[in-house]
Amino acid sequence: MTAEISFGISLTLTLVIFSYLLGDNFLYRLAVSIFVGLAAAFTTLVTFQSVLLPLTTSGRGIDIFLLIASGILVLLLVLKPIRSLRILTNFALGFLIAVGTAAAVVGAVSGTLIPLVTQTAQLETNGTFMGFLSSVILIIGVVTSLLYFSYNARINIQGEAERPPILRVIAAIGQGFIVVTLGALYGAAILTSLTILTGQLAMLFGG
Repeated sequence: MTAEISFGISLTLTLVIFSYLLGDNFLYRLAVSIFVGLAAAFTTLVTFQSVLLPLTTSGRGIDIFLLIASGILVLLLVLKPIRSLRILTNFALGFLIAVGTAAAVVGAVSGTLIPLVTQTAQLETNGTFMGFLSSVILIIGVVTSLLYFSYNARINIQGEAERPPILRVIAAIGQGFIVVTLGALYGAAILTSLTILTGQLAMLFGG
């Protein structure tokens, strides 16, 4: 009985999400709100069980210090509407942004940029022309896509900031690779959604 109820709920939410194809509507927004609420609740539970609870039960001084410091920062963020405490709450907010930015930069460099450069430098051509051509295209795509996000510019005669001509060409090529990649990802997302829908319908009608 529980499996049937779960299946019915998942099928209903899937169809409600697909109703967005007909236009924005109340049911779609309700389904998205349910998803956001469940994601927030899941994140809260995981944070409590994996971070806060181990800190409270370890008994180590450093863990207790981290727990107290994080509690103070959370309290300051909660008290942000109080204007008299604006300086302290801004400090907590700035600390949060700084730590988040540092973690994002380190994660992007060590988890994305460095492996991407390493894998690009270790490409194998398999001794064939098509393998060599694929490697060259991949290297061009990686380099031009990264340089697309370079914002080096100079002031022209009209006083407007513009990129050097060679950088504009490279950025245009990188933009083309990015557009193709995003299109492929979007197409894959649509195909995945349709696969999930057909699977739900097949289970519903016993196909």
